[in-house]
Amino acid sequence: MKKTLILFILTYFKVLAKLQLLKNKPIIIGITGSAGKTSTRNALAAALKNNFKIKVSYKANSETGLPLNILGLKLDNFSWQDWLLMIVRAPIQLFTYWPNHQIYIAEMAIDSPDSPKNMSYLLSIFKPKIGIFLNAQALHSFNFDKLTDISDPEQRTQQLAKLIAHEKGKLITALPKDGLAILNADDQNVLQFQASTQAQVLTFGKSVQAKIKLKNFKPSLDGTSFSFAYLNQELTINFPNFLLPEHVGYSLAATVACCLELKLPIHEIITSLETNFIPPESRSSLLAGINHSYIIDSSYNSSRAPLTDMLHLLKQASPGRKLALLGDMRELGYETQLEHEKLVPVIENCCDVVVLVGPQMKQFVLPLLKKSRTKLKTTWFSTAQEAGEYLRPMMKKDDMLLVKGSQNELFLEMAVEQLMAEPALANKVLCRRGKFWDQKRAQWLAQNNQ
Repeated sequence: MKKTLILFILTYFKVLAKLQLLKNKPIIIGITGSAGKTSTRNALAAALKNNFKIKVSYKANSETGLPLNILGLKLDNFSWQDWLLMIVRAPIQLFTYWPNHQIYIAEMAIDSPDSPKNMSYLLSIFKPKIGIFLNAQALHSFNFDKLTDISDPEQRTQQLAKLIAHEKGKLITALPKDGLAILNADDQNVLQFQASTQAQVLTFGKSVQAKIKLKNFKPSLDGTSFSFAYLNQELTINFPNFLLPEHVGYSLAATVACCLELKLPIHEIITSLETNFIPPESRSSLLAGINHSYIIDSSYNSSRAPLTDMLHLLKQASPGRKLALLGDMRELGYETQLEHEKLVPVIENCCDVVVLVGPQMKQFVLPLLKKSRTKLKTTWFSTAQEAGEYLRPMMKKDDMLLVKGSQNELFLEMAVEQLMAEPALANKVLCRRGKFWDQKRAQWLAQNNQ
């Protein structure tokens, strides 16, 4: 009964969203991948906003979020009363909301091979003309575990990445003949789709075969610059106010490729990015910490490849001690142990002090770090609140603290708020703000303080 009701509600919103899109038939740009979707979405919005009327799927990337976003609706607290309100408002919105955007930028996330949480279902809502496929990794792979019976951890991880690529790649195979596929040339699971799409293909990455090639990356406390090569031109994009990790370069390269297809001059693309781009909250936000320290707040979510990039960024940019507050990486299925253990040598190489939070960090990372021959100071806590209290008297001038962990019941942003020089800014700069998340944190604290 419950499944039938959910399917009915999803179909209801889907049909209304499809009707809504018929009003102005915007060019739809779909973005998928295991990591970097939100940064790419923001980069595209920054690059296009000066030349086109755009609509962006902010905080909406799923089978429920995307239809509601198309209709101009947003859930506040995910309660049944809120859902009922959306059901009532949706048809009214269809008759009263008349947008005039030319382009719809849609972040398309999946976490299952099965409907409605797969790419096939999202493509039943709309079909993009431009598709960006960033990468394919064994992330959010729990629901894909049933598709493989390989026991070797490394081989299983590789197989899961291929299975996830197959599902995400449906975005690329569904593109029309007059469409554009923008593919990461450094990821063979992604690049393979150039042979199975009827759309034009444009590639990006460090590979020699990439049409837009990432060349150099220079981070510092004064800002970050990325340089690219395209048609024998050297292109440089500077962000004087942001400390960004190297993987953001892939989002920027994909953005440049998309904007070139939309006939924007290269100098306008660069100027718009430099002027308008703002990283998403808690994805490499550089904040002032207590006692004149620095915080790299990347507490929104975590997986191994982006976390590895962030640890290298910490090592490159910190003017003083390098501290890390690291939470579990969740939804990894059978790969959980292997993915956590692979972090250990990177942590040893990049950190002076590491504080761990969560049962997976305790089980898989803490024992290996305790055996380390380095002088790395390692501590574990069960909650972010305890970790913040531990770090607060430790933070000194010029220390830099990286905070990164998955979003499921870790709430590392609570530690960031404890350690910010200006905690009054928390609601403006940190992730998971608002009444819904305030209630979630309060419930979680009540349970863990019993």
